[in-house]
Amino acid sequence: MTLTLVPPSLTSRVFGCWLGKSIGGTLGLPAEGKMDRLHYTFYDPVPTIAPPNDDLELQLVWLHLLETHKDSTLTQQDFADAWLNHLHYMWDEYGRCRWNLRRGVPVSAVGTFENNFVSGMGSPIRSEIWACIFPGDPASAAYYAALDASLDHGVEGIAGEVLFAVMQSLVAAGTPVAEAIFSALTRIPADSETARALILVANAHKRGVPVWDARKDLLAKHGNDNFTHTPLNVALTIWALLYGEGDFEKSILLAVNGGYDTDCTAATVGATIGLAIGTEAIPDRWRQPIGEGVFIGSGIVGIRAAASLGELTDRTVALIGKLKTKTWAELDWSPVIPSVDLATLPGTITLRPLDGSAPVLWANGELPAAVKAAGGAEWDWTPAHPDKPHFVIALARTGAKLFIDGALVIDCPTGQSYVPATHRSAEPSRTFFTPTPGTHRVRVELGASSDQQDATVLLAYKNLHIAPWTPQEIPYPAQLSDTAPAVAP
Repeated sequence: MTLTLVPPSLTSRVFGCWLGKSIGGTLGLPAEGKMDRLHYTFYDPVPTIAPPNDDLELQLVWLHLLETHKDSTLTQQDFADAWLNHLHYMWDEYGRCRWNLRRGVPVSAVGTFENNFVSGMGSPIRSEIWACIFPGDPASAAYYAALDASLDHGVEGIAGEVLFAVMQSLVAAGTPVAEAIFSALTRIPADSETARALILVANAHKRGVPVWDARKDLLAKHGNDNFTHTPLNVALTIWALLYGEGDFEKSILLAVNGGYDTDCTAATVGATIGLAIGTEAIPDRWRQPIGEGVFIGSGIVGIRAAASLGELTDRTVALIGKLKTKTWAELDWSPVIPSVDLATLPGTITLRPLDGSAPVLWANGELPAAVKAAGGAEWDWTPAHPDKPHFVIALARTGAKLFIDGALVIDCPTGQSYVPATHRSAEPSRTFFTPTPGTHRVRVELGASSDQQDATVLLAYKNLHIAPWTPQEIPYPAQLSDTAPAVAP
């Protein structure tokens, strides 16, 4: 007698998606940021719940947005409102998105303006909601994924979310994972780094290159100081899916053992395989330690979060058909950054270049080209919150010194990895400083005078959210605890 396998129901696939997401994120979270080959065989440490993770939390916010939204489509402004009202992350592109929105940067420019993390993994990790509410409709999934990603990313970040959303939409309708991957690849620009990295991995798999040799080749061409770099991590995700050959355990372990942004890669791999096989086929040994609870952190406010994966599944399935379907039109993938008038934005200050050239406007983050060419600048700082600890970063590959009222407070040597994030910049580039009331003189001296160098100065609150150099506060302040989180080495 021949046994016929019955494909999982759509509800089982969606449940499997969220369960796989939860399992992969929990497995990968302890290894996040480790760039060497790892050797996990199971959860380590073994959890009792699935801890909060932005991979899922962001999609809980979008779920709330969809449930409370009265129109049958979404706009960039709808996402912007959700960011301001419900999201209080300070990490990388999230913190920059929120800072830009708080300052009133036009929503069409908010994803790319003064954002060093346009190619971060913050958007590819939130693709599942669009795939699950548009199963078998990759064009609509791509449209809403691109709209979502545009708030805090540029070309590579948008391409990553579009690729995953298309792939998962097809898988949700029964398309084999490998076939879905190659269909999704046609939706992103062929000249993007993400596409090139994926093609490298796909060709290696097709030629029978051993799994770890394929990873080595990928890192040789697409390695990056930033462990959250989209092209590398999206390619590692596809690497795990192809070499995992549809086996849930093998695939998620490959994802985490490949290193880098492991909670993200393993979560997307788990979600994709879960969509393919359904919740019943996910091994009990991976399900039992974490259960089916959904937990969120203090960075998410003002939403009705699902309490369980079962509730999340039911609410997701109920949204199918709510949004208008979309015919995919090729995006303008041009990396041109829209013009923004700094003089009109709150938080803007004036820098005085050290070579005596004309003053330039600036707010926080990457220094203007004129300042880099001058080898540094001076400015005045009248803190909005004197007598409270502030976090200061001065980071440049060629070295940077930061002085406050003539005292050296940061001496960043040459050769530092360039990851200008408040929570994980290189150790010598950061310090805590408590300003007294009044006006302070700040001076940055760079190790080189070149407008092409990488150089950043950042001011943040104790909780590591970006803070203004002006005496006036900016609307929509962060609502996280004032306790400083751990700073990554």
